[in-house]
Amino acid sequence: MTKGFSAGVALSLFIAGVVLSQESHYKVRYVKYFEPSGVTFAKAGGTGTLRGKVVYVGKRKLKNRKKLITKDKEVCGRGYKIDRVYLLSKDGGVKNAVVFVRGVGKPSKEKKVLVQEKCEFHPRVLSMGAGSVLEIVNRDNVKHEANGVQDFETIFQLSQPKKGMIDRVKLEKPGVVEVTCNIHGWMKAWVVVADSPYHAVSNDTGEFVIEGVPAGEHTLVLWHEGFGEKKMKVKVEEGKVTNVTFKLR
Repeated sequence: MTKGFSAGVALSLFIAGVVLSQESHYKVRYVKYFEPSGVTFAKAGGTGTLRGKVVYVGKRKLKNRKKLITKDKEVCGRGYKIDRVYLLSKDGGVKNAVVFVRGVGKPSKEKKVLVQEKCEFHPRVLSMGAGSVLEIVNRDNVKHEANGVQDFETIFQLSQPKKGMIDRVKLEKPGVVEVTCNIHGWMKAWVVVADSPYHAVSNDTGEFVIEGVPAGEHTLVLWHEGFGEKKMKVKVEEGKVTNVTFKLR
């Protein structure tokens, strides 16, 4: 009787352990955040628009490295993939810089899609509000394994062995998540999770627009995978457009 009871308890604990391990496998855990800001909720009232540009004004030569394609060449291609950290327009505009207003309002919950196609992530950089869902899609007829890391700690690992597979991960807290593929080492993407609903990614010419920002003085944060984090104070006036420029070196 005692033995049967012990076996039953052991079996229950084993099953519970499996369930917990499965849940924790996909649980998003953050170790490092953006500098704490003390979130303030936006009050009803006037709003304005932030329009800006991110420009490289430094003198050092920016280089993107080549990474050799070593697997699944029939899908991934042959030769090299370019690790496109720096994408600049003719006048120095910097693409893929994330800009957000820090700690103002309640982050908007949305869904953003990260696609794996021809053994690359598209887009390379995403921004979203805390509590949003990242949907990862495999459009290749090869196995991918999307691995999310923050501050050297894995926060999700999603195996997608077949074309058309979709996984979703809820990103609860602010921070920068690096996404790679455990199978194809050259694949990389970044997800910046903001603590406000006011965020954008700079386009091909380095320009961005953030609308509906509450009037007042705010901290505007920029993050770029090659240049790091920059900040500036901005004043948004009701019904007006505030123009800003981030100069990177």
